[in-house]
Amino acid sequence: MSQRSMFVHISKDSPLNSLHPLPKLALMLGINTIALIIEAPIPFLVLIGLVLLTFKIARVPFVRIWRLVIILVIVSQAVIISYVLTSKIPGHVLYHFPWGTYVSDMTLLFSFTMILRYLTMLLGSTLILCTTSDRDITYGIVTLRLPYALAFIFTLAFRSTSIFLDDYTKVRDAMILRGTDFSRGSIISRARRYTKLLIPLIFIALRRVVESTYAVEAKGFAVTGKRTYLHKYGIRARDLLVSLVIILIVAVAFALRYWLGILTFPGWPLNIAVGR
Repeated sequence: MSQRSMFVHISKDSPLNSLHPLPKLALMLGINTIALIIEAPIPFLVLIGLVLLTFKIARVPFVRIWRLVIILVIVSQAVIISYVLTSKIPGHVLYHFPWGTYVSDMTLLFSFTMILRYLTMLLGSTLILCTTSDRDITYGIVTLRLPYALAFIFTLAFRSTSIFLDDYTKVRDAMILRGTDFSRGSIISRARRYTKLLIPLIFIALRRVVESTYAVEAKGFAVTGKRTYLHKYGIRARDLLVSLVIILIVAVAFALRYWLGILTFPGWPLNIAVGR
């Protein structure tokens, strides 16, 4: 048996399915917070490995998340271009630009580190969205005693993300069938081809906003007043323990970064080589 999550169909026997939505939301926020704290590339590689291992444990099909590679490639190109052309990171200088900036070995390493940061945040968010339904997100936020309107907005935001990815795939496939080749040419020419996807995606997104508005009005939805719930999510001791462990890990990462300096760039053992 399987059930529909935000992105994929996942087995009901998945360990993450048995958790309350609250620790799953805490896990997503924890991974993204740690990714913002860490600066060194090697801890990023370790964290990415742990997230991928969690994908395996949670029985999330890797086939459906391969489309995220396209997003990562686009982000990687933007990061490399921005740091190479505009930064001044001290190190062994490889090339000087006429406008005053330069490229050093630390520039390339820092660019790689930033790509790992985006990859970590992308994988961490995808892990939770692949094991969480839109209903889970709503109930998880309501559990925090936050307004239902806020929970509904978060649910729409996450649902729109998965729908946007599906629309992106459809529009891109349609352009490929019409003869557009996204794999050839320079980085700039390929980026121009990808920008042509924006116009149809914007119009599709606007149309979906209008359709969602009509659907909400037709169902008589109201954000005020007392609500009743069909499903009940009981918080168990295990759920609270998982949430506390995640908060503790974030606190430890904060202490290692800002008090001990262990997770700072470029990180061990690269800082030893730089010092020499």
